[in-house]
Parts: sequence; C-alpha cells; structure tokens
Amino acid sequence: MPDGDTVHSPQIDRPVVPRRQRLSELVAGTIGKRIVTGQYKPGDTLPTEPAAQAEFGVSRTAVREAIRLLSAKGLTASRPKIGTKVRPVADWNMFDADVLRWQVEYGPSDEFVNALFEMREIIEPSAASLAAERATADDITALGVAMDGIENHPRGAAAQIAADVDFHMTILNSSRNPILISVGAMINSALELSFTIGWQTVMAADSVLQHRAVYEMIAARDAEGAFYGMRRLLRNSKGNVLDALRASRERQEPA
Repeated sequence: MPDGDTVHSPQIDRPVVPRRQRLSELVAGTIGKRIVTGQYKPGDTLPTEPAAQAEFGVSRTAVREAIRLLSAKGLTASRPKIGTKVRPVADWNMFDADVLRWQVEYGPSDEFVNALFEMREIIEPSAASLAAERATADDITALGVAMDGIENHPRGAAAQIAADVDFHMTILNSSRNPILISVGAMINSALELSFTIGWQTVMAADSVLQHRAVYEMIAARDAEGAFYGMRRLLRNSKGNVLDALRASRERQEPA
C-alpha cells in the first residue's frame, strides 16, 4: 500500500445514531403503543412535555422529536396552547410498520383483524391469479420451497412462520405488479405477527392443506383456481386468528 493511504475501519466509518434519537424512538414507541391499545383514546390530550420528561427521564428535545414521529404516523396532532391530541383512527397511517406491529403485538381487536383480512382478501386472491399467469419457473420453485417449510416445520415455530411469510410474499412478487409488491412490503410485519397468532389454533392443520392447494393451482397455471383457493385460505386463516385471540382473552380473564 502506498505511503499516505489510510485504512478505514468499517466500525469507525459506520454512522452512529445519536443517543437523543434513540431515546425519542423509545418514547414514541411507548406512547404509540398506548394510543393503538386504547389507553389514550382519539381526542385525548397527551401528557405535557414536562410530564413526559419526568416519566421517561429524557430531554425536552427528545420528547418533541417523539411527538413528531407520532405525528408523521398520523397518530397525533399538536396545536399551540392546546397541546398534543390523539387523532381519529381514520387518520392513522395503517400501513406504517410500527402502527401495524403495535396493534398486532398488543392484543389486536376483532375489528382490526377483520379490517386486516378484508384488505388482504381484496388484494391477495387477485395476486394469486396473476401469479398463476405470470410466475417464472424460479418463482414456482421458490413457492414450493416455502410450501415445504410450512408443511414440514413444527407448527407455530419461527421457521414455519418465516416460510408462511415467504409464501405470501412470493405470490405478491410473482404478480409482477409493482403496487401489489409494495403493499406486501408494507404489511410484512403485520403478516408475520398474524401468522404467529393463527398457527396457534387446533385447526391450523387445515391451513397447510389450503396453502398446498394454492401452490398447486399456481403451479398448474390455473388462475381462477388460485383466486378462489387464496380466498378460501384467507377466510380460514381469519377464523384461526380470531379463535386464538378469543381463547387468549378467556385465559386472561379472572376466574
């Protein structure tokens, strides 16, 4: 190496996230979870900046950055002399990865589950139909690998959940529609968490067969069969998720 050259360590060159930013994300996450779980309801005024500073032990700037993060997600709106209020649910950015994750992780309501699956039923059967027409040989191979993972990994294991996510993402990607692909990327975290819930049910074995049916229809280039197979799979999956959530609530209720 010629004299004068400098060796840069990747560790030194990697940008460091300011501590203040990490704290603001922590504050935003805690408040955001309280909003989506109903502890702070639409129209409620959030605690003042001094109260938030005292609770979280952070600076005024960190609190303000946290509120800006929540505002960008459509959860809050701030007005001078009024404070920061929780916005109506209709204003929330439901495609935001954090907003989706918070709702699914912290005991989603039946209304949220129904809305999520309603959206999926609008999108995924059509994506499966397009995949049957447009999937390449490599796509079919990837879908088969995901199908084998769903079938062979232990029910509810992380590997099975990952295979299920791969299955649905492969179908969306195989549609060759960039908007459908983008939607899949946006709801990826919600899919992963809803799959985790759904595979807990005793009826989950039916879901394996229905995934297999969708795979076979796409591999056979049967667009209509793939459409109806995916619709049947989603309706069954919604029932599994709702059953699992209701069973969980019953276990948590005092005797």
